[in-house]
Amino acid sequence: MLEEDLSRRACVLLFTKPPRPGRVKTRLIGELGAEQAAELHTAFLGDVAESLRRGRFELRVAWALEAGESIPDDLEATAGAAGFRQRGEDLGARLYDGLLRTADRFDLLAAVGSDSPELCHEVVEEAFARLAGGADVVLGPTRDGGYYLIGLRRETLRRELFDGVAWSTEAVLEQTRARCRELEMEVELLAEIEDVDVAEDLQRLARRLSADGGGAPRTRALLAAWDRIPAAVGGNER
Repeated sequence: MLEEDLSRRACVLLFTKPPRPGRVKTRLIGELGAEQAAELHTAFLGDVAESLRRGRFELRVAWALEAGESIPDDLEATAGAAGFRQRGEDLGARLYDGLLRTADRFDLLAAVGSDSPELCHEVVEEAFARLAGGADVVLGPTRDGGYYLIGLRRETLRRELFDGVAWSTEAVLEQTRARCRELEMEVELLAEIEDVDVAEDLQRLARRLSADGGGAPRTRALLAAWDRIPAAVGGNER
């Protein structure tokens, strides 16, 4: 785990969108209505942010906003952390820009998304501990071939890691690992965590939350209200 003397050197960026119907969890629309998809995104965001705030690192939020759109106060309250607008033409450019803007103050950097309510602060602390131990890059793989976390040290942050990646495809993780090999950068992998993007992902998440009854309280309560998991489980808080 992350040592206390490193806690002020580390920052995680939570990349997310405002929970607007029709703009979030769009691949679940059909399984859910647009309003429900936005509710689910809000629950995911609240669960991830709450856990990350307990970590021994700084949390900032990188918002994907429309042109002219500002960060509403209610969203900052939901995330419970300072935020800024994402900049860049694609996800790779936005990731690099956000991490670069954070590197002026922090030595250990990470970026995560809000697509899995099961992401917890202990996983991020493990990533920072591995970086502090000498890893150049830490990746958290997802079931669909992407990654839920990328972590770097300030001196290993390279634009090339994010250029030419086929984002939102099953090739993201392997393309990133290949780029690391080209740059002669040491990579370490964390445990796999599943992003929830499509109906089958949501069904598996409901089964996991029903089985273990722990974590992701907002998501569990919402799925219980929709009768997707037993209500008794949905009301069980850690």
